[in-house]
Amino acid sequence: MLKKDGHTHTQWSHHGSTEDLSKYIERAIELGFTEYVVTEHAPLPAQFLADFKGPVQSRDESAMRADELSAYKTAVEAVQAKYGAQITIKRGFEVDYLQAYEAETRQFLRDNADWIDEIVLSVHFLPNANGLLAPIDFAASALETYFADDLLTPQQLFARYFKAVQQSILFDTGLADKTVRIGHLTLIRKYQKKLNLPAFDATIQQMIDETLALIKARDYQVDFNSAGYRKEYNGEPYPTVPIIKQVQALGIPIVYGSDAHQVRDLGTYFTEMGEILEGNS
Repeated sequence: MLKKDGHTHTQWSHHGSTEDLSKYIERAIELGFTEYVVTEHAPLPAQFLADFKGPVQSRDESAMRADELSAYKTAVEAVQAKYGAQITIKRGFEVDYLQAYEAETRQFLRDNADWIDEIVLSVHFLPNANGLLAPIDFAASALETYFADDLLTPQQLFARYFKAVQQSILFDTGLADKTVRIGHLTLIRKYQKKLNLPAFDATIQQMIDETLALIKARDYQVDFNSAGYRKEYNGEPYPTVPIIKQVQALGIPIVYGSDAHQVRDLGTYFTEMGEILEGNS
């Protein structure tokens, strides 16, 4: 049976550990994984970096720098060569969908198409009421600062988020022959305990239904991401259990993702999440 981790990071994420990529691979082999996708955060568009008005750390610590791309590729190819007889290692990126910066993102993907096996397509920056693209998972305080108006009516924040996710699915990556997964589909709930976020209401559930229909139509996969369990103010997977059950019922491929930013994250909650999919939880 395939035991795959489809969402992992490296020392180039700048918001995780500095452990060498080989340590991640060795741990994955130890845990019995048979397939492993390295999906470091792709460099953010240069124009976005120039335009960004949010907290500087969230910009600088969100992805590898463009000048690190060559080293990243070399490291992934090195572990493929070293460990390829023990585990299938695939090359990829986690790619941010950034409204108004689609052209630069698409050009990056096309420039690297021959190297890419799989991508995780994610929303980490969301336009707020003033049109500012601001981080939603950098810190609870940043979410409160940049989305204060929306947080007065949290369903409005959820609607803003799922609209962006839908736009990301409709975004033409230019990689028609590549595997694409939608990353951590309910990331907007990362600080739900601290901010007392309510459950999704019927209107948001309708948006979720529409989102899953788009994923199905695009033949995309869904990242079943364990990082939410590890977050102090969340405590559940991305997406939530009811939503992953919907995904499963629709026949959309589901791939476990540790979203590991340090070696010890690998494999976390794999058994529990497997039991959810098997109907035992």
